[in-house]
Amino acid sequence: MVEITKAKGAVEITRAGVHPTPEGAVAEGSVLDPPKVAAAVKEAMRAGGIRSNEVYAAIAGDDVVVRHALFPRMPGEELAQAVKWDAGAYIPYPAKDASIDFQIVSSPEAQSDKIEVMIVAAPKKLVQSHVETMQLAGVYPVALDIQPITLDRVFRDGRAETSGFYADIGGGTTDLAYSDDGVLRFTRIVPIGGNDFTAAVAEATGRGVGWAETAKRRSRVPVPSPTAVAGGAFVEDAASEDGAVEQALGGVAARLALELRRSLDYCDAQARTRRGADAPIASVILTGGGARLAGLAEFLESDLGVTVRLGDPLKNARPAKGTHVGEVLSAHGPSLSVAIGLALRGVE
Repeated sequence: MVEITKAKGAVEITRAGVHPTPEGAVAEGSVLDPPKVAAAVKEAMRAGGIRSNEVYAAIAGDDVVVRHALFPRMPGEELAQAVKWDAGAYIPYPAKDASIDFQIVSSPEAQSDKIEVMIVAAPKKLVQSHVETMQLAGVYPVALDIQPITLDRVFRDGRAETSGFYADIGGGTTDLAYSDDGVLRFTRIVPIGGNDFTAAVAEATGRGVGWAETAKRRSRVPVPSPTAVAGGAFVEDAASEDGAVEQALGGVAARLALELRRSLDYCDAQARTRRGADAPIASVILTGGGARLAGLAEFLESDLGVTVRLGDPLKNARPAKGTHVGEVLSAHGPSLSVAIGLALRGVE
């Protein structure tokens, strides 16, 4: 969790606290054990010295849906009703079971009789699990965001029209998002995360998960040489234990690269349709705890043929002087990207 203030145009992170999410307490975006997660939230707030009871929170998961649609131009109240009635055509579950919101994205032309609307929907049970958790933690949710939007807020170049493709690598999944001219155009959850790298190392070496996690952090994803790839391997010497670790990491990285390539190709095709011209995505920004895996950015860059770099979550905010926030951000920076993006919403 982070706390941000804005004074004289400067955005500063004044407090930050971290506490692990209890194992098994969250799955597929839903909080399965609100009391345990609420206790973790309280510990994070205590660790960071955060006293405010008003928070911005984010939801994520396969069931969180983002769709774009064209509607006839109409007053706001009428549009809200129209979105409510038409939402069933855009979400894969009954609209009565969903929390639905929308945002007017653009009107292609001033004289156009159509407006583009971004519809966001999530199951009411998922939303309620987060609200209940926050209530148990003694905090009040000012607003619920979706994680992809928070990433764009953190990494954009200070201009609303900035575009970017983001890969937020967590423990169990990687959240992909593409923002074009400041509009969220694409979101996808890939079921590959940091835990998959650990599991692959454990399987390849016959060691336990704890040992595999340590080995993963000490090793690096190899950038495959042409001769190694030709032989179906990522490293020249996969017979040694160190080689087996690198080979395992390379295998998972290759799977992740394939999913990224599919998503990049899809986004490029959609952009080509909207603009009527080619404008391929030239870079990918990595964030999340898994993004710190040594060699991963280089591997993906080599495989994808686009620039891949670690995102700087302090791009649009800086640690306050005279605090210990810098130490927390140094240790957990990429993992706090979503939290920083949420806090930035409160000072925009």
